[in-house]
Amino acid sequence: MTPAPTQGDVLTTAAPAISTEEAGAILRRWFGVTGTVRELSSERDRNFHIAAPNGQGYVLKFTNPAEPQPVTSFQTGAMQHVAVRDPALPVPRVVPTLDGEAQAIVQIDGSAMVLRLLTYLEGTPLHAAPPSSGLMRALGTTLARLDRALADYEHPGSERDLLWDITRTASVADRLHYVADDRRRGMVERFVARFTDEIGPRLPTLRHQVIHNDLNPHNAVVDPVGHEKVTGIIDFGDALRAPLANDLATALAYHVTSGETPFGSVVEMTRAYNAVLPLTEDEVELLPDLVAGRLALTIGITSWRAAEYPANAAYILRNAERAFAGLDRLTGDEAATARRLLHLACQKV
Repeated sequence: MTPAPTQGDVLTTAAPAISTEEAGAILRRWFGVTGTVRELSSERDRNFHIAAPNGQGYVLKFTNPAEPQPVTSFQTGAMQHVAVRDPALPVPRVVPTLDGEAQAIVQIDGSAMVLRLLTYLEGTPLHAAPPSSGLMRALGTTLARLDRALADYEHPGSERDLLWDITRTASVADRLHYVADDRRRGMVERFVARFTDEIGPRLPTLRHQVIHNDLNPHNAVVDPVGHEKVTGIIDFGDALRAPLANDLATALAYHVTSGETPFGSVVEMTRAYNAVLPLTEDEVELLPDLVAGRLALTIGITSWRAAEYPANAAYILRNAERAFAGLDRLTGDEAATARRLLHLACQKV
């Protein structure tokens, strides 16, 4: 029996090249849509932005051929499920093919690729928006609503072997030799060892459900005027069934070093999330270590991938410096402060 592909295969399998002309022809053939086509950056897939003549934007997605098709169907179903459970949530809508299907299979250079068309969500990318307390609160509220909408979604494709799963933080240990700086590498190694011994064994007792698992600054867009309303959460490519608290921890990991006060951004986001979807005592207690786990994953995985694919290193390492700084704060002299502030943020008023 051939083993099922893992995300390691997806991250190391290059998707076939597709020209904008070819993408436009496939778009017309399968969806009857025309427009201006431009390629988008992607870690593993081939994605294109479509600007239709009527002003509607779309994203045409060709999924990496190494990704198991049940996993792609799971992601598509997650977006459809959210659209039913909370129609006001700003997530992409799945545009059916001319045959009425949510996705299709196309052959590109001999590789079978899942084809989907999603609506494009307008706004300012989160990474380009000025940070503010209001924006952090909006992110926390929106993510909690998303998790609440996904709470009863079930699909066999949700059980995934995913490198970007905080639960698997221990697995990053064999990639840390790619971190060139000795001090930084030692910091990550010490945390990963503690996670392996103390944190990982406690995770099975936490609430589990399908989560988005990747609310990073490139996967959210906000109101371009006030920058305090989330207008889009995109890219369900890392979604899976995992501890619920991992979703908040993943989002917080990108904001540990921001805010007008120490840990100000993570406190605001956590407080807003907890007001919509209250965390349990165990989830609150483990939250700082889950955030640190995501940062350790970021450091290990991106250091490895940047070394393997130097031509794409700038894109791969776009969050690396933030990850090192955040892990330093969460595991160093400020660790106790972070833990105390997150506990306070989750207290009932």
